[in-house]
Amino acid sequence: MVQGQSPLNSLLVSIGLAIVGYVSTTLQTLRATQHKERVARVSEQLKELYGPLLACVYASKATYAAMVQQCEELSPLRGIRTEVEFRTAVLRDPNGATAVAYRQWVREALMPLSEKASKLIIEHADLLEGESIEPRLLQLVAHVSAYKVILKRWDEGQLQVHSVISFPDNLPSWVSKEFSARKRRQAELLGFDEHERTRSTFMRLLYSRL
Repeated sequence: MVQGQSPLNSLLVSIGLAIVGYVSTTLQTLRATQHKERVARVSEQLKELYGPLLACVYASKATYAAMVQQCEELSPLRGIRTEVEFRTAVLRDPNGATAVAYRQWVREALMPLSEKASKLIIEHADLLEGESIEPRLLQLVAHVSAYKVILKRWDEGQLQVHSVISFPDNLPSWVSKEFSARKRRQAELLGFDEHERTRSTFMRLLYSRL
């Protein structure tokens, strides 16, 4: 009786091992595919959105500071010391040297950078994390849209108009934080520590299964 069942048992064992092997291989393939997709996702986020956006907003911040400094040098009274004083000077005398310099900086430097940042947000919103869009990003898009109208009105001679939608001042710090988080995640997925040194074989294997 036992001898008669031995071939059947062997067959069942072989079939069981084959199934286990197939399931194991399928799961490993699935994990590898998911890992590859995660790496591709975070790399695309950095390349297409967070990296260029970080460059744009920090360049805008530095450009604005340079503009205020130059306008201080142009001021005959040398009275401009803060951004508030700068904006006050622009509104007080639309035809003054400060206001003229301001409009030139907006056209030639600030708006191109802001438009680039706005375009990145609109075209790559799908790369953002979370279920909603960060309000500061929406404010930047609205700021750019409003200034397009302002520039048109300046062309028509209405030099006293200004936008009530300001550039979100704390946007650079937010983008920097998000960029750093994506970089850390990328390093983890690729098996590197914070100093870009390769992890042990065990750690790389572990991260590949995440």
